[in-house]
Amino acid sequence: MSTSSMTRTPSMPEQILVVDDERDMRLLLRYQLELEGYTITEASDGKSALKLLRECTPSLIITDVRMPFMSGLELLREVKQALPTTEVIVATGYAEVETAIECMRAGAFDLIRKPFDIHEMYSCVARALDRYRLNASADLVRTSQSFFATNEFERLPQAIVEGSRGLMSADAVVLLMPDAQGRLELAHAHGLSSEAEAAKLRELGERVVQALPTNRTPALAVPGLPDDRLGLVRELGMDTSLILYPLVVGERVLGVLGLMRRAAPRLFTKKDLDRVAVLASHVVLALENGRLACQLAASERLATLGQVAAGIGHEINNPSAYVLSNLSYIREQVTALREGALVDLVELEQAVLDAREGALRISDIVRDMRSIARTDEEAGGWFDLNEAIRSALRIARVETTRRAIVQADLLDGLEVRGSPGPVSQVFVNLLVNAAQALEGWQGSRREIRVTTRREEGRAVIKVSDTGPGIPPELLPRLFQPFFPTKGSTGTGLGLSISRNILRRFGGDIEVSSVPGDGTVFTVSLPTRPVAEG
Repeated sequence: MSTSSMTRTPSMPEQILVVDDERDMRLLLRYQLELEGYTITEASDGKSALKLLRECTPSLIITDVRMPFMSGLELLREVKQALPTTEVIVATGYAEVETAIECMRAGAFDLIRKPFDIHEMYSCVARALDRYRLNASADLVRTSQSFFATNEFERLPQAIVEGSRGLMSADAVVLLMPDAQGRLELAHAHGLSSEAEAAKLRELGERVVQALPTNRTPALAVPGLPDDRLGLVRELGMDTSLILYPLVVGERVLGVLGLMRRAAPRLFTKKDLDRVAVLASHVVLALENGRLACQLAASERLATLGQVAAGIGHEINNPSAYVLSNLSYIREQVTALREGALVDLVELEQAVLDAREGALRISDIVRDMRSIARTDEEAGGWFDLNEAIRSALRIARVETTRRAIVQADLLDGLEVRGSPGPVSQVFVNLLVNAAQALEGWQGSRREIRVTTRREEGRAVIKVSDTGPGIPPELLPRLFQPFFPTKGSTGTGLGLSISRNILRRFGGDIEVSSVPGDGTVFTVSLPTRPVAEG
């Protein structure tokens, strides 16, 4: 392969570590590979190579098999354990099949014969580095996808920590985020050895944040090379290396991502900062996306309430008029009693009961609205699922009854764990969607049906309508955020939020639809075993 056919980035040359006990062989490889634009580091044996890995993280290692102190096969195994993404080419002058098999099993990229054909060497190096870059990019993409696949903001810190730990091969990772007073608190961590270690990382994170007005660069602390902002970090261990990356949008601090390696030869290097910089940009996007999703979820809940507000006003107006009418009658009868007139006490008592019934109806409506407006989605404990469904039926009644016949067949005794407010919100959304699907529909049947049953330890709820159905090509995208099903009138968040709520409580939601023959949403939630009741 010619020099002109190999693309290099002048500012960031690939780093290759050449390990061979023959000085002339090291010099030959160094000369040839530096001509191709690579940065070359040399080691005369495996143990020396491991020491060098404290200071650098090469993309590729080219090692001889037979060397004093440590063989190339032993070095290969050590490298793959410490730096699994680094590719290793094993060079040997001995064509031993068993050696080749052992090297490939241990993770070698390829085995090449000495003396080298230089063009074969160029080709092998280029292919190894291509795989290194491809794997690095694929790992970053998978990690980023894991962030954005987590639609629940409460679980996002955990996804960030776990993804960052795997991507950077870190022993410990922390995500520090500001509390209401702006102080950094541990949002999530993995691999910390003690509370004292967590407290130390919070302290160091605060130092990085305090220095942001003059220094926005990430902090890298390794043995013998401390960062001015961090000082000595010996409390974390003599062989510990640490990266603290500030997560900032404009002047707003989202937090600090901390990554730690505790032992040689796996110390972080300046090259790792480049990788963390890309990772941090994805973390910032995920956190901002999560924050906006939370705001939109709150807006969606308010939009749901606003959508049924007019109907709720009508629902309250009827019993209010009923209460006022009966109270007026009661007042007239009480006045008559004071004047000594005869009063039908049976009718008076019935008026009191009627007024009470109307007031209770208003109370039920207000309770339903307060329940769906609550945001304590993590509240635990068992509650009656049917009560949450009936609440949703009452709230959505004006939307549903003017467009369809509503039928409910609810099995008694179904209790699920969670919070009734968010669960009611799910069913209000499904009922309103069903009603809107039937608006203008010219089919012979205009029905909405809600059924509940117990099935293998789960409560299964079906909300179905006899509307026009959903086109098959839209079904796979129905629960994606920002995919509207109501044209320009919807946010495209209702079903996505509903699924997140249900999954938070261990449940899920599915949809089936036949164009021209209606749609069925099937909700499932873990139900309390009958024996526990």
